[in-house]
Amino acid sequence: MRTLLLGFTLLTAFAASAHADEAKLRGNLDAARAIVKADLDFAALAKKQGTAKAFRNAMDAEQGMVYAGAEQPATGRAAIYALMGGDAPDEVALEWAPVEAFAANSGELGVTRGRWTRTLIADTSKTTTGSYVTVWHKNAKGEWKGLIDIGNPDKPKK
Repeated sequence: MRTLLLGFTLLTAFAASAHADEAKLRGNLDAARAIVKADLDFAALAKKQGTAKAFRNAMDAEQGMVYAGAEQPATGRAAIYALMGGDAPDEVALEWAPVEAFAANSGELGVTRGRWTRTLIADTSKTTTGSYVTVWHKNAKGEWKGLIDIGNPDKPKK
């Protein structure tokens, strides 16, 4: 009986969390789910291969733009790769996850909004957190690629 009760409790908790995630999807739900997956895959690639390679591969090769506090965004694969450190080893670990997604009814364009954490590799006690927005589009191959990525740090805590 305990096993049955535990199983029911876990199933109920899982269903509730799945419902909460679905509530954060807007517009074309299939496309919104696909955009969330693309964003999560992007984050996993950064963890596995490094931030620069992940941004180079996840952002649109020609039209992708990354705003990183500079006057003008880095635009295109080469500029984004250079901005994110290129071939140099990562000095920071950047992790993120979407918390909300919207997809146009056409299923060709969407947005994720989420939270990020940047940790200095040499001193893991030094972290910065913030929010981001990534605009996604479906390319000619049917792949979701980032068009615009903007991240803002949280205000320092006093």
